[in-house]
Amino acid sequence: MQRPTYDHRSSRKPAPTSSLLAANLADLYWLVHVVQAGSFSAAALGTGMAKSNLSRRIIQLEKRMEVQLLIRKPRALHLTPIGSRIYSHALKLLHAAEAVDEIAKQATGLPRGPLHLSAPGILAPWLYGCLRTFREAYPDVALHMTEADELTDLAGNHLDTSLSFCDVPGNSDDVVSRPLAELEMVIVGAPELVERLGNPTPLLEVEGRDLLVSAPPARVQHRVSMAGERALESAALYASSYQAALNSARAGLGLATLPLHACLADLQAGRLRRACAAERPPSKKLYALMNPHRSITPAARALVSHLRHSLMNETITGISALDDDVATYQ
Repeated sequence: MQRPTYDHRSSRKPAPTSSLLAANLADLYWLVHVVQAGSFSAAALGTGMAKSNLSRRIIQLEKRMEVQLLIRKPRALHLTPIGSRIYSHALKLLHAAEAVDEIAKQATGLPRGPLHLSAPGILAPWLYGCLRTFREAYPDVALHMTEADELTDLAGNHLDTSLSFCDVPGNSDDVVSRPLAELEMVIVGAPELVERLGNPTPLLEVEGRDLLVSAPPARVQHRVSMAGERALESAALYASSYQAALNSARAGLGLATLPLHACLADLQAGRLRRACAAERPPSKKLYALMNPHRSITPAARALVSHLRHSLMNETITGISALDDDVATYQ
């Protein structure tokens, strides 16, 4: 006769259902308060729950888990060894719940907590002064800064706000886009280079090898936007940002098209000189990008409003504020 086989796994406890887990989580909360208070009476005073109800909740928790958590003595409570291990995890759960509550408060209350921002480094002459006054107005906001010209994927880069020169679409399910300002662009170069090139007036007089392109090379032909578009077979340098192009122009590597406000100090000090006076490069728009409306934090709203207020109320050479319906994202 064939002996019956036994599945030893059948002796294991079944996995708890979602309702049991929910009940355990609730009662673990009360366990933490009882242990921290040192007695059921003290926990009752601290939580406002009746002592009998607290005792009943812990007893139910022990029954569901099939372990003893507390050793009850007339004047003291002690955790059992298994109770001590469970209490340690329950305490972490409570801290996690408190952190979740704090995140929700940050999303709906006064501006506070971390604010992850990206912005082009070329904006430094104006932007960092604004960030200083913003921090003075909202000291509970912790700024996290990344310098980049065109970060538009906010979720992928864990950003709350991005200032970008990239031409972005209108509002969508992924991003809220707001035009902030228009930047005047100029063609500049080191004085020695401009003189060597014969102080050119039209851009067509300048060979590609003396031009700097503020974009990474994507294909064989590259275009430099001036009065129109000019195709380049090669350039002196392909810069990944306007700030890199500015540094390259200062070093005499070539002529670059850059925001006027960023070049102003260099032009006044004679470190750079304007070139190709006949050209009028198209201005560049600066956008503020934010997450979808329900995900915009108070800190992000406050920052964009602060930046707009600065642009509207200060005279900044080379930067013109653009009107926008601020109320749509407040």
